[in-house]
Order: sequence, then C-alpha cells, then structure tokens
Amino acid sequence: MTTPNLKEQAILLRQQGLTYPQISEHLNGALSVDWLKRNLKGVAKGEAEDKCLNGLIVLATRPEGVSVYEANGVIMNHNKDKKLSKDQLRYIRNKAKAKDGRSLFRPDWVSTTAPNDSFQSFCAYVLHMQDEIDNLVRWYCDTYPDTSASSVKYELLEYLKPESKVYGRLDKAEKMVEALEQRLTPV
Repeated sequence: MTTPNLKEQAILLRQQGLTYPQISEHLNGALSVDWLKRNLKGVAKGEAEDKCLNGLIVLATRPEGVSVYEANGVIMNHNKDKKLSKDQLRYIRNKAKAKDGRSLFRPDWVSTTAPNDSFQSFCAYVLHMQDEIDNLVRWYCDTYPDTSASSVKYELLEYLKPESKVYGRLDKAEKMVEALEQRLTPV
C-alpha cells in the first residue's frame, strides 16, 4: 500500500516529464515501475515532452525529413538533465512518428537530393563488401585449412564495428597466439 504523499510525488514527477524508471529511481524505489505504469497511465507528461515531440515533428515532416543524428540532437537539447540511451532516443522518435505519421527519420548516409540513387549505390557497396570479405575468408582458409570459415568471417566482421577496440582485440589475440605457439613448439 502506498502513501498518498508518494503517489502525489509520482504524479508531479510524471507531469514534469520523467519516465516511469526515472520516477522510481527518484523515489528510491519506493514505487516500482510496474506500479507506476498501472497507476499513472492517465497522467499526462509535461509540456517539455510536448515541445520536444513538436520540434521533432516540425523537422521530420519537412520534404527531406530529418536525419537520426539531427533528431537525437533535438531530443538531447530538450533533455539536458537526462542521460538517454539509444533505446530511449529511438522510443522518443517513435512517439513522434505515432503522433504524426508523416514524420520521416533517415540515416545520414541517405542523400536528400538523390535518395534512391544513394540507396542503390549503398546496396552495391554492401554487396561488394560482402564479396570481398568472402574472398578474404576463402584466401585465409586456403592458406590455413585447419581454420573455421565461419569463425574467420565472424572475427573479420568484429573488427569492422566502430565500437570495436581493434588494438585491444589484437593485443588479446596476439597473447593467445603466443601462448598457443609455445604449446605447439617442441622443446
């Protein structure tokens, strides 16, 4: 059973635009996220969220739409006191789409002057890259036939990820290779 004071605090926080997890955290877990969802669903979020959504919609309904990067900047400017995750940013963009179905959020790699041409070129580059990776895997496995093609391909793709820490990954692999080499070298 919750005290009226806690519920009132939760309502005020919701009206200020806080999410259910933020409200629960702000109240030191006194009210669970599930409880908040059940009991505050009729409480409208504050105008800060409306300003954010309306700002997004203005940009997203332009003929060229809005890039995801630019949209995230708008969201962050309206939520300076909050640290939003990628999922939370996506959630807010989806709310803007739900509010106005004409909203268009595009990746920055899509040209606004030649969208179809840029998409077709991008697809061709992706296919080319896949072919090149398959060639590299085949060449590697031809040189080292005791290796797994799927593992080689997986590892190559890991190094292509921007968040991959290539040097740390290579250092770790090098240490493992040195240990393996010592094990396999006859004394």
